[in-house]
Amino acid sequence: MEARRMKTAGRRKPYTKIGIRRLPCCRCGKPAAQQWQVCADRNLFRPLCTHCDIGLNRLVLRWMGDPDWKQKIAEYKP
Repeated sequence: MEARRMKTAGRRKPYTKIGIRRLPCCRCGKPAAQQWQVCADRNLFRPLCTHCDIGLNRLVLRWMGDPDWKQKIAEYKP
């Protein structure tokens, strides 16, 4: 299986609200609106579009075993 490359490099400091909107989502390439930071990814801030941000939050809440994940995702508006 071929590894998929991130569409953006990321950065060590958080993006500003204006700056994040100038970037593509690191997963799908659509315009970014949010950012995500992962320790195992050298703590780089990565831009995400709203769709990918919601998907990532859904995945993590389910992985954590949160019994209210469906309600939280339904109410989540980044």
